[in-house]
Amino acid sequence: MSKVSQLAELLSTMKVVDLSHTLEENMPVVQSHSRYYHTLLDSFETGSIALAYQLMMSEHCGTHMDATAHFIQEGHPAHLYMDETPVAKFYGRALTLDFSHYTAKDEVTAEEIERWERDNQPILAGDIVFFRFGWDRYWVPRTKSLDFSVAWPGINKEAAELLVARDIKVVGCDAIAIDGSSADKSPAHYVLLGNGVNIIENLTRLDQILGESYVMVAPLKVKQGSGAPMRALAFV
Repeated sequence: MSKVSQLAELLSTMKVVDLSHTLEENMPVVQSHSRYYHTLLDSFETGSIALAYQLMMSEHCGTHMDATAHFIQEGHPAHLYMDETPVAKFYGRALTLDFSHYTAKDEVTAEEIERWERDNQPILAGDIVFFRFGWDRYWVPRTKSLDFSVAWPGINKEAAELLVARDIKVVGCDAIAIDGSSADKSPAHYVLLGNGVNIIENLTRLDQILGESYVMVAPLKVKQGSGAPMRALAFV
């Protein structure tokens, strides 16, 4: 049996979890970013042979990946746009850490990550690390509540530095940003992106993949993109 056939057979035995939010109008967005618009362009009712909509959105709408260029300026060795980001960043073993007991004012520390490793398993080079805060429970239309985008937990600078030292390739969370709303000047973003660690934000259903899983993501290949919306799948 070929390796491709072996892989196909293995994946067919695993549960697939969609970690992506649905892109839709009135969904939560970073308050300083543009909103998402899904506008009818042509339809059967207007005499067209096909239905088509036009999309207008920020690069950081919905479930998305930050390119290192999001915070790191040109000339820095870690600076890469979305279309330049190596595809090896888009798949791999993922470890999901549960911090769903956190409030909006809490930040994960390096000591807490080390404690999780002692109780579970070590974070290895090349891993993808997700933090579950349970914040996707606040993902509702903005007309109903702004709780998702007003305040949220995150990880602190020392935690980000520990993840860099572990040589991970991607970090993600189910909040609107990896830096908590109480953080000053986005230190985790600078530490992570400045060391070539891409960030995924606005994940969902992380409660279904706690511990170890295999993740594949597909951010849009945006030329000179500071980030891109994406689909994220986990195999457990």
